[in-house]
Amino acid sequence: MSPSPVPCSRRRVFRRGSAAARAALLMSALAATLVAGCSDAGGPDRSGANEGKATVSAPTGASFPPSSPPDAGCTGRTLDHRDIRHPDLGPVRVFLVRRPASEQPAGCVTGVTHDGRTLAPAEVDANWTMEGALRFAAPATDSTRNVFVTYNPGRYDGVLVLVPTADGFADIGWSSAGDHYSGGRFAFYHARPVGPGEDGQYAIVHSIKGCDPSCAEGATSKVTLRWDGRDYLPTG
Repeated sequence: MSPSPVPCSRRRVFRRGSAAARAALLMSALAATLVAGCSDAGGPDRSGANEGKATVSAPTGASFPPSSPPDAGCTGRTLDHRDIRHPDLGPVRVFLVRRPASEQPAGCVTGVTHDGRTLAPAEVDANWTMEGALRFAAPATDSTRNVFVTYNPGRYDGVLVLVPTADGFADIGWSSAGDHYSGGRFAFYHARPVGPGEDGQYAIVHSIKGCDPSCAEGATSKVTLRWDGRDYLPTG
């Protein structure tokens, strides 16, 4: 059991040099190690960036395979995995897989539940000559419990979002390999996740290349997309 947190607002005054004062200093140091992110106002410290820090507690005590199971539909070398807490299925391990060179698409994302059930995979085109062609965002999840994966099919990064459903994750909306460059409902090419912000959520900054007077000369505009509970929609 974790130690009970010490309220940030608790203050006590002791005489300098007394045993009580020395004990108070010791307790203060201990409290500092136990209370993460306390501010003088007694709330979480949001002065620093959240990048690299999970916003949803990772599951503990679940037993998962070290690599993608054969029946998951993602054969190849496991690149990475993250353990998440799925709102309907409980602990789930999500795998990023590099397929053999003879198979296409080049990448695959799948998951397995704590009781061994495999989830439907998402096929991902990835160019392995690019650094980090298939990787998790840092952190991989935000307060929505969606899972964020960055992919690169050949020129720009894209963002693939795994949105939890009752039986796994929502269809990302790709119908063909060409969609990896144009996007889908939950896949955004030439985009990057930003945050998580003060609300604990990622925003997605989507770059859109115009074709006026031509696609080679057109200007690039940026649109910020935010989660509304169902979809990522433009803000402003």
